[in-house]
Amino acid sequence: FAGDFQSSEYLLSIEKLKDRFDKQYVYHRQTMITNDEYGYFIKIKTHELFYILKYPFSQVSSLKGTASLRYDKGMYLSLDYPSLQSEDDFLVFSGLKLEYIFDNTISLGINIKEGVRAKVFGEFYQQLESDYTDIFVLGADLRYYQPIHRNLIFASRFATSSSFGKGKVIYYLGAVDNWTNLSRTVETFDRSVRIDPDENYIYQAVATNMRGFTQNIRNGNNFVVWNNEIRWPIIRYLANRPLSSDFLNNLQLVSFFDAGAAWSGFSPFDENNAYNTRIIENGPLRIDLDVNRPPLVFGYGFGIRSKLLGYFIRTDWAWGIEGDVVLPSIFYFSLNLDF
Repeated sequence: FAGDFQSSEYLLSIEKLKDRFDKQYVYHRQTMITNDEYGYFIKIKTHELFYILKYPFSQVSSLKGTASLRYDKGMYLSLDYPSLQSEDDFLVFSGLKLEYIFDNTISLGINIKEGVRAKVFGEFYQQLESDYTDIFVLGADLRYYQPIHRNLIFASRFATSSSFGKGKVIYYLGAVDNWTNLSRTVETFDRSVRIDPDENYIYQAVATNMRGFTQNIRNGNNFVVWNNEIRWPIIRYLANRPLSSDFLNNLQLVSFFDAGAAWSGFSPFDENNAYNTRIIENGPLRIDLDVNRPPLVFGYGFGIRSKLLGYFIRTDWAWGIEGDVVLPSIFYFSLNLDF
């Protein structure tokens, strides 16, 4: 239940693990407020049904298949006469997803692991209305955890995804998952970066972690991110034993370096990417500015992690690097594990 009293989320999951095939049935409902490029607010209600089959090859690898049905309803909030007259939008999609999962990690504590985790996946979605729009998604997420000394570890993650077809998914690069912005001076979404109006984007997703920036520092139907962290559970490391206090036992100091890109088309170095152009319109005048943004952005900084009141709390102070410029720091407060 969100603090804005407008958004909410429900999830019901039933699992049957009796036989070799693991079966799962999921119902998910989400209500959220977003806005379009003209500044109008839209309330989106999403209902999803999932049927999931998972076949384990061994204790560390498995194949997972998911069949889904999704219904979206978008309602314009009435701010003026045009928004009052706007009709609701409806989308109905069926989908199939296939994943190969490998995980031989050993837990050394909350957010502290040793080993390798990997997932390679493909997705297909078909719109069930008149235009029969289809969406294809391919992606991978690879994570490696290496102890440096006892439970002081180095963690690295490489993630990428690409969408194509008649419809596409737009990925907004930047920020972290579950970010609660406590600063009134920093917007969570960068509206100065242009979105390509010629692409048929059906759904949107955030490409994280890309610390040092807000969401939409880059965008497109492709993204790649590379995250590196050194995680040090300082109190438990110095004490060399588990502690009774959850907060002290899980208190971690983290340093990190992120790199990422998001783009449309074949290459992030293509000059035709929409984020390379800024359009200024004033009456009959239209000015196209070539801002020549570099495709790759970088971020670095440090953070503190711990468990408080049953939640794993993350705080990060990050500086972004765009071109040869180091940007002012951004503070992130989030509830999230790992990357």
